[in-house]
Amino acid sequence: MKKNFSKIFFSILTVFVLFFSSCATDAGKKVVQPMTRTANGAKEGVYYEIFVRSFADSNGDGIGDFNGITAKLDYLNDGDDTTTTDLGITGIWLLPIFETMSYHGYDVTNYYSINPVYGTMEDFENFLTEAKKRGITVIIDMVFNHSSVFHEWFQYSKDPESKYHSWYRWTDGNDPRYNINRKIWGHNVWNKVGNNYYVGLFSSDMPDFDASNPAVREEFKKILKFWLDKGVDGFRFDAASHIFNSSELPVGEQGTERSIEFWQEICDYARSVKPDCYLVGEVWEQTITRANFMKALQSTFHFDLGTKIVDTVKYEDGGKNSLAEAMYGDYQTYRDANPDYIDAPFLTNHDQNRVSGLLRMNAESLKMAASLYILTEGIPFIYYGEEIGMNGGARPDSGDIQIRTPFMWGGNDPYTTTWTESLYNKKTIPLNEQVKDPMSLQIHYRKLIRVKTAYEALYEGRMTPSAVDASQIVSWFMESDNQKAFVMHNVNKTETVTVEVPQAEGMEMVFASNEGVIREGNKVIIPGNTSCVFVTL
Repeated sequence: MKKNFSKIFFSILTVFVLFFSSCATDAGKKVVQPMTRTANGAKEGVYYEIFVRSFADSNGDGIGDFNGITAKLDYLNDGDDTTTTDLGITGIWLLPIFETMSYHGYDVTNYYSINPVYGTMEDFENFLTEAKKRGITVIIDMVFNHSSVFHEWFQYSKDPESKYHSWYRWTDGNDPRYNINRKIWGHNVWNKVGNNYYVGLFSSDMPDFDASNPAVREEFKKILKFWLDKGVDGFRFDAASHIFNSSELPVGEQGTERSIEFWQEICDYARSVKPDCYLVGEVWEQTITRANFMKALQSTFHFDLGTKIVDTVKYEDGGKNSLAEAMYGDYQTYRDANPDYIDAPFLTNHDQNRVSGLLRMNAESLKMAASLYILTEGIPFIYYGEEIGMNGGARPDSGDIQIRTPFMWGGNDPYTTTWTESLYNKKTIPLNEQVKDPMSLQIHYRKLIRVKTAYEALYEGRMTPSAVDASQIVSWFMESDNQKAFVMHNVNKTETVTVEVPQAEGMEMVFASNEGVIREGNKVIIPGNTSCVFVTL
């Protein structure tokens, strides 16, 4: 969303007055200067991950839908830079929205049509229009590793004479190159139909495409163009590292390089249609593998960062700035693969036990975890409900459903979805109560998002560690072309620490998560469980 000079000045001034000025004391007069711009576009800012089924229900059937999200857009971003009552996110990632046979949507039966329980194509287009009015970009989940077993392409592919037979991975079981008894994650990779076998890496209900087939790649490109033409701003590519998985290839072959080559072609095409589209991949692998995929995708989710952050918060120990050093090591690896990489940090997502449970639903711990990932490099992704501390975990009897339960609007809000019961949120404080409490987790997220999107060093900068002489402190620099920031966190919950911070010389303190931060020259007194940010203005 484009912003003019006067609007920026008023917006940032408002942010300071309402959020920051009462939280900290700075020796000497602070002069607040407007930035030249704030975060905008698909490749900057803060994204919010939404499971449509659970977010907001507009028609009373108990299932979330596009009209429900549209009705609640003002909660996410009201499009008015002078207000501070919205969350302030700048982008939305929608989990699968296509026709499907499952509740989760990752078994697609038609890539060109909307899941009817979520509404119509017109409803989706209206949602896009309203999101763009508010400066919100929208990316959608795209599943190219596999389809549903009920997709007509797969049904046709069962016939060896059909052109669709080569769209999926089939063998007659007699080819010595393949191990049809191979198992992964506790189930068979190869599944028998008649005298033939097909690959279902994630499930027998989700047969894998053969992405080496040029016809398959051309169909994928048509799908991307269809949705880009509809107005989406990019895609989150599901299971990006598994397009050519070693479990489905001839024995001894590895698929990583072939998968990267595939994504290079697919991403090049998407960018030819929409040059500024944002493409982020699910590469649930080690750092070096994520980095290699960034040669094509540019952006991948920072798997394992959330675990490191949770451990840092749980044990209240900066460990000689070990978290910052570990993050920086990952960034260096990314940079070696692609200097223009964009990191996508997150705490947990729809496939993982929610961070609230990992930190025992302690609001102060959750605030620190949020500060640690939102105030570093790249585009942070907030999982819906994370900002109010929603809890949830996988169960043997229901899989991941309890990670994806209804958003807690509270107050008998008519948009609350009811498709499943939430077993782990009996003590979670709903949104309608948190917005009234200036010390709530949700208000903390609002503050973080606003400071993240207000300063170029934070939304565009690169991170380097900058240790201070205190074991309780985690700290780093963020630097962009036009600005530098120093970010400091006291991860100990109770100890107030006085530290020398010559790193912040020439900078002004623009954010403190709690009251009691005092700056005297190069010294900062920072209370426990507090984060603060200094920037050049």
